[in-house]
Amino acid sequence: MKSGWRLFLESVRMSTDAVKRNKLRSLLSVLGITIGIFCIVSVYALVHSLELSLNNRFSKMGTQVLFVQKWPWDDMGNDYPWWKFLKRPVSSIQEAEFLERKLSKQRVSNLAYVFQSNLNVAANKQVLNNISIKFVSHAFDKVQDVSVAEGRYFTEQESNAGRNVCLLGYTIAHNLFPDGSATGNVIRLGNQMVTVIGVCEQQGSSIVGQSNDDIVIAPVKLGLNLASYRNSEDAQILVRAQDNVDLDELRFEINRLMRQVRKLPPHAEDDFAVNKMSMITDAISGLFGQIQKIGLIIGAFAMIVGSFGVANIMFVSVKERTREIGIQKALGATNGFIRAQFLLESVWLSIAGGAIGLLLVAGLLKILDAFAKSGMGADVVLALNLEDALLGVITSIVVGLVAGFLPAQTAAKLSPVEAIRSN
Repeated sequence: MKSGWRLFLESVRMSTDAVKRNKLRSLLSVLGITIGIFCIVSVYALVHSLELSLNNRFSKMGTQVLFVQKWPWDDMGNDYPWWKFLKRPVSSIQEAEFLERKLSKQRVSNLAYVFQSNLNVAANKQVLNNISIKFVSHAFDKVQDVSVAEGRYFTEQESNAGRNVCLLGYTIAHNLFPDGSATGNVIRLGNQMVTVIGVCEQQGSSIVGQSNDDIVIAPVKLGLNLASYRNSEDAQILVRAQDNVDLDELRFEINRLMRQVRKLPPHAEDDFAVNKMSMITDAISGLFGQIQKIGLIIGAFAMIVGSFGVANIMFVSVKERTREIGIQKALGATNGFIRAQFLLESVWLSIAGGAIGLLLVAGLLKILDAFAKSGMGADVVLALNLEDALLGVITSIVVGLVAGFLPAQTAAKLSPVEAIRSN
């Protein structure tokens, strides 16, 4: 056993010495492997990073939240019948109140209603045109993330009475009150004078949708005096399920109640949608899965070219070291020992090429990450993770074994007498 281990270590030493003796040739032979690993791992790492960033962002919007609205999320694609969904009525606050009465508190933790409108916002002789205003019911902050950095959220009395109060996004507050606190000041929202009771925590740009920095949040009953929810394309009822509740079962129950409140006959199609966040995350995973396949095909071609390059260099190495192989065999080296030398040499070459490719991927992702954060928000993190790095290393080893197999077999089968006589 010890003798076999010593022979293996000796094979490792001789194979690494052979690589070191021919540095330039070794470098040229691994370029194909480097390109192949770069193509495969860069695509996989980029896709994984974007997929994780998108899914994390959507997860923050609520994995246990159902969205009752006119537009379905699970029919997205080339055949999406938008003209049919466009005719649907939007969700109303009366429907939200009906669901809140009918749904069990053991199954639903909170329910909120929200619709959006664009209005002018003015203060201190500053006018911001066409700002997105979210008119929300009181429990909105318990269903969606509304972090208040300064001031407070609405009280239940303010929400129920539709008081003239609002929360400003960070950017809106900074633009209207650049020299001081926005909280406590009065602004004009549309044609109403409204008191600012809080400022949302700075969120930064977002990879999906609109950032909270650029919106104003106000009670929904105030909104009914300023805009019509029927003109809002994204009026929604948001239902947050309890942690132990199956979303599909709750979705079925909400569907039944919505048909009831809208008095739809049994044969009629639903004129609403009950969406869940996994519809989007599953679609994202499917899209990125297709991109990964394309990257794999491109990388596979590059790896095939690279493996031919390594194999060619290994055949040259066998030819150059034929006399050396004969001497080793004459001194008692086995076919397995000779085979191991050349297989290991091929693997070292492939691993070296793979390592260079991984370094290039890491550098590329670092550069792209800086650009992505400035343009798409802090939600995006582009980095080489351990899983993708291991993919590159394992692929390099497999290619090295495949590329070195025939040259190693050729070297192992050489006759010691003929090999020693070779020039």
